[in-house]
Amino acid sequence: MESSFQKANRLLVALDELVQEEITLIRTMDFVEAVAVRERSAPLVDLLCTLADDPFVAGLQPRVQALLDRWSQNHHFLETQLTRLQAELDRVTEARRRLRRVVPAYIRPQPVTESRLNTAA
Repeated sequence: MESSFQKANRLLVALDELVQEEITLIRTMDFVEAVAVRERSAPLVDLLCTLADDPFVAGLQPRVQALLDRWSQNHHFLETQLTRLQAELDRVTEARRRLRRVVPAYIRPQPVTESRLNTAA
C-alpha cells in the first residue's frame, strides 16, 4: 500500500501533466479543451486537499505552490481572453444592430417603368 506521501506525489505528477496540457491548449487557443482539462483536474485537486493535513506531505509544498502559480497564470490568461472576446462580441452585436436600422433604407421597391426595348408599343 502506498504512503500518503507517495499518493500525493503521484497526484502531483498527474496534476502537473494536466497543467502542461492546459498550457499547450491555451497556446493553441483551444479554450474549450483547456477548460475541459481544468475540469478533469478537479478530482485530483480534491484528493490532494484531503492529503494536505498529513505532515509527511508538507514537504511537497514548494511543488504545490509552483503548480498553483502556473495554474493561476493560465486562469488569468483565460480571463483576459474571455474579456477580449466578450468585447469583440459586443462590438459585432452593436454593428449588426446598426445594420438592421439602415437596411430598410436600401430595400425600397423599384418603380415600375416601361422598358425602352418594348417593341410592342
